[in-house]
Amino acid sequence: GALVSRGRWRELIRLGEGVASSGALSEAAMARGIETLERFRNIAEEMGVDIIEAVATSVLREASNGEAFAREVRKLGVPLRVISGEEEARLSLAGVISTRAQWPAGRSGERPDRKPDERANESLVFDIGGGSLELTHEKEGKMLKTCSLNAGVVYLTEGHLRDIPTPKAQVEACARDMSDMLHSMPLAPPDVPLIGCGGTVALAGFVREEKDRNQGINGVFIERGEIESWVDRFAALDMTGRNLLPGFEPGREDIALAGLIVVREILRWGGYETLRVSTGGVREGLLKRLLLRE
Repeated sequence: GALVSRGRWRELIRLGEGVASSGALSEAAMARGIETLERFRNIAEEMGVDIIEAVATSVLREASNGEAFAREVRKLGVPLRVISGEEEARLSLAGVISTRAQWPAGRSGERPDRKPDERANESLVFDIGGGSLELTHEKEGKMLKTCSLNAGVVYLTEGHLRDIPTPKAQVEACARDMSDMLHSMPLAPPDVPLIGCGGTVALAGFVREEKDRNQGINGVFIERGEIESWVDRFAALDMTGRNLLPGFEPGREDIALAGLIVVREILRWGGYETLRVSTGGVREGLLKRLLLRE
């Protein structure tokens, strides 16, 4: 069956706020999570949804009270599962593959990072989340190797990027931390096209001044030079300056800088000149799995 979207809702609730320092979900974050999930459950009921599927990723894997929170959520009638880093990467990859059919053949000013016939069936997919970063080397949709790093944008922001505008020393400390993690993981940079999803989509929104993130961003190429110039430019902006950027998603004023640094360090680590953006991710991967199950 084909996947036809009847509606998309998203909420930035910062469930992982403070988890890196305290090791536990805060009362305020849990309250935001419960309120949002109740609202989403009500939307599903109003739309006559037959199946509700819900998964939680790195924050609930890491937090000491993560499973307790998941139990509270299940009492609401939302069957929340905490998934492993490997399953998260698998779902994310399935979601990315599901969006490839909608990718444009190429737009003005954009170029693929290699000839179209050269290793087109193989890529490195990275998924930027609030609590973790997944990198997956895939070939023909099959995972060859995957790594999950504690390099989510909320964690990196809380650890390094404390001020807005953000001083150069804080940017450099965050970049060193990210670079160290990439160079010490058991995955060497493969010489294949690079694809970013998850938080990469939000960054592409303002890098490309594109408000329609669902379709307008899917499949676009972003050059390494664009990301390099945006890191310093974004760091220098105050909250209002960041919020007013065309295509910027409000609520990400503090964490978007960490996302830019993550992308830049991945490009540098692998010597990549471009990356392609996919609007697919864990959610689309879950939906694809549900469709195949029927």
